[in-house]
Amino acid sequence: MPQADRYRERVVPIEFEYHETFERQPLEDRMTIILITNGLGHFVLNGSPVILKSPSVMLLSPKDQLALEKEEKLTAKSFSFSPVFVNSALSFEALYGSKFSQIEDQHDRNMMNLFLCRDNSYKGYVNLPVGNYLRIGEWMSVIGTETFAQSDSKWTCRIRRYLLQSLYLIDDLIDDMVRNSANKSMVDLCLEYIQVNYADDISQQTLCDLAHTNRTTLNRKFKEQVGMTSIGYLIHYRIKIACEALSHTNLTLEEIADATGFRYVSYFIRQFSKKMGMSPTDYRERIWKTRA
Repeated sequence: MPQADRYRERVVPIEFEYHETFERQPLEDRMTIILITNGLGHFVLNGSPVILKSPSVMLLSPKDQLALEKEEKLTAKSFSFSPVFVNSALSFEALYGSKFSQIEDQHDRNMMNLFLCRDNSYKGYVNLPVGNYLRIGEWMSVIGTETFAQSDSKWTCRIRRYLLQSLYLIDDLIDDMVRNSANKSMVDLCLEYIQVNYADDISQQTLCDLAHTNRTTLNRKFKEQVGMTSIGYLIHYRIKIACEALSHTNLTLEEIADATGFRYVSYFIRQFSKKMGMSPTDYRERIWKTRA
């Protein structure tokens, strides 16, 4: 809940959770930075499945949709704030309108893009190198302590400073990520896209648009690099994930088909049998018998 300032008669629009459960995220009228400190979580973020493991960070706005489907020893902490906590000019109405005359306001508004903007290179989360994780973890600890302790009359200034330092560091990481992506081949870009978004409805045109090329050129490059067409690799990767699900979960064939991008279980069974030489049910029974 928002914090009552013990030094001034006001309520500060911020919340901190030492043990984030993801049940209430994203919060209404709040930006939220979530630091995943241990384990991993299987999420659905804006309709797409995402697996995040520590150390990583999520940046959510009220427009995002997030659900935690499954977790393995997952722990996280979060800090939620109204953008006006950073800069009084940053109301949500102003942010969505994106019109600022002052340079300082525009600069702070750009930091809010981390929570608002999504594209093929950045979808609202970043894996953290160990060094960056330690720094952001230290700053988040200070933010959490000050939120509840309010150690002196400058406590909100201190929180704001460490929040912005965290956002600057994350922004640099994203810039590096986008810049590295720009130097990758069209095949590498498509491989990474498939490995992240395999559960989505991915068409040949989707991959061609991503690689800025045509179907003939893309498939020729794919065959040169991975020995199969782009759609052939997509099916190959989906079946690889399906094999893991058949081996390690009790999910039904319908659930596995949907989770791996095969919209119809009959099509999933047909493609699996063609690639693996046996049905998904026979594959599961064979794997489980070897463990008995």
